[in-house]
Amino acid sequence: MDDEIGLILPLHGAVFAEALAGARAADEAGLAAVWVPDTLMNSGRPRAGVLACEPVLAAAAAVVRRARLGTLVLSTPFRHPPLLAKQLATLESLVPGRLRVGLGAGGMTYRETCRELGYPLLPPLDRVAHVEETVACLRALWSDEPADFEGRFCEAHRVRMHPRPERPIPIVLAARRRRMLALTARVADGWNCPLPHELAQGLEALETLGRPRDTLEVSVYAIGVLGESEADAKRALQRAGPAAQLFGDVESHHVFGGPERAAECIARLHRQGATHVALDPRGRPLGEWLDLLVREVLPRLGAPG
Repeated sequence: MDDEIGLILPLHGAVFAEALAGARAADEAGLAAVWVPDTLMNSGRPRAGVLACEPVLAAAAAVVRRARLGTLVLSTPFRHPPLLAKQLATLESLVPGRLRVGLGAGGMTYRETCRELGYPLLPPLDRVAHVEETVACLRALWSDEPADFEGRFCEAHRVRMHPRPERPIPIVLAARRRRMLALTARVADGWNCPLPHELAQGLEALETLGRPRDTLEVSVYAIGVLGESEADAKRALQRAGPAAQLFGDVESHHVFGGPERAAECIARLHRQGATHVALDPRGRPLGEWLDLLVREVLPRLGAPG
């Protein structure tokens, strides 16, 4: 079961060394993946800051020896696709066969990020189109030589990309709404469900759109609030603060509770169709959280603690 659990590195208010220590610890603990989120600002605590995705991912690639690495998820409207193709190809050369590229259309902080950083505000249809074009550009530049690409948002001419991925890098799309789910059904290698309580209906929608679930890697994002007991978990949830509830009620829909309850939350997501659960640790220091996960929760899933 540990092959199906990953860690989302906490980057809000984090020190770079702490993020890398967390990546190394997750790898050594036997988790399947280390995921790096992409948030360009800390809306709740601006002075606490937030680390940028790409530098953390590159540094993690140097210290994670076994686990998969990936973005969960990179917002394409803030990236130039040909340059992103080069950056990701370089990262793939550091961790051959272990990179996963999670992409999305901007998330809940999209408008605020555009306003602060001066990006053009794309309407929803164009944001989906940008994701689709990014996927097409990445695959063209990773496979053709020389590569040409021309789209609405970018173009590239006679690109000879080296290092070149020796095998296709899997692309995972985060999707909730029908247009992004339809794009996922058409072009993605995997689907990331951003809200656990929407997992079953998302899988049904993908099948209706012509994409059987057994042809996709299915990951689900879940906040993880763990405790030595139920009372301890409730205290951790209080420490996590209101931001933890932005993705739905934590106690009802995410991974919450003492060891038995938390393990059952993970098992339930697997039963509903997730092949991978990406946990976002909240409510206690990362080292303490990882120790609790490995020592108390994973053994209840049949994983070695």
